[in-house]
Amino acid sequence: MVGQKPVRIWLEETKHLGMALGLANTAKAVEALQLPSSLFTTVHVAGSNGKGTTCAMLCTALTNQGVSNLLFSSPHLVRVEERIRINGVPVHADVMNRALEAVRTATSANSITVTFFEVTFLASLIIAHEAGVEMLILETGLGGRLDATRVSKADVCILTSIALEHTDVLGNERTKIAREKAAIARAFCPLIVRDPGDPEVLETIEDTASNAGMELLGEDIGPADLVVVDIPKGTSYRDEAKLLVDAVWPHLAGVNIQLEPDTSNCIWPARMQFVESQSSVEPHFLLDGAHNPSGLERAVKELHHRPEIQKGDWVLLFGTSPQTDLNEALSHIIQLCTSNPPLSIILSEPQGGRYPAVPVVELTPRFSSLGIQLTVHPVPKDAVEHAQVAYDQSILVVSIGSLYMQGNVLTSLGADTNDDLSFVAKQ
Repeated sequence: MVGQKPVRIWLEETKHLGMALGLANTAKAVEALQLPSSLFTTVHVAGSNGKGTTCAMLCTALTNQGVSNLLFSSPHLVRVEERIRINGVPVHADVMNRALEAVRTATSANSITVTFFEVTFLASLIIAHEAGVEMLILETGLGGRLDATRVSKADVCILTSIALEHTDVLGNERTKIAREKAAIARAFCPLIVRDPGDPEVLETIEDTASNAGMELLGEDIGPADLVVVDIPKGTSYRDEAKLLVDAVWPHLAGVNIQLEPDTSNCIWPARMQFVESQSSVEPHFLLDGAHNPSGLERAVKELHHRPEIQKGDWVLLFGTSPQTDLNEALSHIIQLCTSNPPLSIILSEPQGGRYPAVPVVELTPRFSSLGIQLTVHPVPKDAVEHAQVAYDQSILVVSIGSLYMQGNVLTSLGADTNDDLSFVAKQ
């Protein structure tokens, strides 16, 4: 249409609508898009922590076996195309633009208001149909029962760990959160569940799964086929995700179940991602997007075992988005710094998130009492450049606290091409 604003500006403007839990508008938009009946198998994934890693490893295993796949996930680290990956690689900008234009046309013609998340999800459905993929993997954005992705059909569902998060929306008890997330279960379809390690939470999941499906969406109502996966204590996120992929593998149409899923070459950007220095006079970086108390606690446990941490040859780069309980989130980082003191702490403020970062002036008093050298660089690019000047290849800079921060760091390091952001390591 002549004079119509560029589609990326339109997409950016949808951010002001914020977050909208509910299925009505998304369902109307899917109908308005008039997409043909899908021929792909759909896997729906929910959970508090670990769902992204599970999705990445599942995509890698499928790609390694030659099964074409598309993953919809959020948030993105550097650019919005990361939310839609084909065979682990973010789609190209022109592909995204065409899909966004189709969403805008359909929703505008039918007076349907959609949020940023809903727009990108709808775009993923368009691209999946255009690409003719064999497998579609959908990661929930928030919760499950009322998440936009819930409107899609699903053949298999996965529920990863359950923790207190977004309590203002999902409830302030693990059982309430479990019920919201377990509502992705579809009747008579497999629901692969990480054992929550809490009998009451597991009972809630079992109860929800026993009466799966949504009449609102025209789904069958009945029990899901529950499969509970035991995760040994102390298992890393990566190993935990592999166990869940192993469990879901026999339930996927089109894969060779005689071959074990191969996830060995999976790279999940900003999840315990090692970025090797290209210069002997600059440090290596380790990035992790743990951004809530349970995720930070888990990440800190893994970091404890790295030799650089144990020897003290490391530097902390920390910044965070707003937390429901900032003190609890910081307690895990401070515990790491107390038990394995870094050479220094660099505080910064992640850019590009939904909400403004916690200001460094608020963080500084929490860390200054540790007696560790402290520097403040509100702009992440400045923080990275400071570390590169101050430390050499013998030092590991651990960046943690926010996914958005890790995106900022990757851009500052020049490690943000499509190859850099791909799940599958180059052979």
